[in-house]
Amino acid sequence: MADTCVELLQGPVTGTLRLKAGVTYVVTTDVRVRKGARLVVEDGVSILILNGLVPTSPIGHAALIFEQGSSLDAARLYIRACNHLFRPVRKADNGGVWFFGAYRSAEKDGLDVTAAGPSAASYFSAALIAVYHLGHGDPAVPSNDPMLDDRDGFSLMGVGPQEWRVGELRSFHSGDDGLDLTNSQIRLQRLQVVAPAEDGINLSSSKLEVARSLVVDVSMTHVPDRDIFDFEVDDGPSYVEIARHCHVDISGVFGDQLHLVSPDMPAANHAEDVPYRFKGALRQSPALVYSLNED
Repeated sequence: MADTCVELLQGPVTGTLRLKAGVTYVVTTDVRVRKGARLVVEDGVSILILNGLVPTSPIGHAALIFEQGSSLDAARLYIRACNHLFRPVRKADNGGVWFFGAYRSAEKDGLDVTAAGPSAASYFSAALIAVYHLGHGDPAVPSNDPMLDDRDGFSLMGVGPQEWRVGELRSFHSGDDGLDLTNSQIRLQRLQVVAPAEDGINLSSSKLEVARSLVVDVSMTHVPDRDIFDFEVDDGPSYVEIARHCHVDISGVFGDQLHLVSPDMPAANHAEDVPYRFKGALRQSPALVYSLNED
């Protein structure tokens, strides 16, 4: 990165902050885009999130958090893990990226958001957000500190359909789940989740719609209880709705206690560690994966 201009992102973001193409931005602590603030990202910008423990961060790691009432205006945005030399690395040991909405109340991993009216709504717009090696797993040495528990690479909490205008999301090699929605409802044109440490798509009382392309690669490893889909229903059912004509390419263990309704996709075997594979277009009708009961 010797020939690249580097700027640190530290402290809260207020007002309007523009991230410029040709500059690499580094998140070194808990960076929050506050209510009423707007992050404008020029096409192709890269943000790096520092790996390792960060004592000054309330969640123990560096993270980028869009608070309720904040805005993102981006074209193509790339977010990667980095080391102390600010070089991208292929290791997930950070707090990931978070988006908070006003649609519903939600809580996860020590962070929470309370439902609010339209005046408090967030607005997230991007053609593409691609994230690499975000989040982190459990510590090597067992700890009673909840701040050291595993964290997902890409998290949405309380985000509603009017707050989300992101066309495509890619999540590669996350430290825990590749994509986590908690009490949220969003639509994507394209979604790709590759090689997460844990589950591919985790929904907690949420609905996810995918219109054109869904790729989830959770190829089987020695890690147990690692599924393509993992649904929780504490505050209501969870759904993934895949549109007709959508191209689907999924592999891994389907996930137990889940229902699949599709004339195009084969029935899921819910036995533990039985692989599931489907590649093709949904030609006859949309597909629905859902859970009404705890997975």
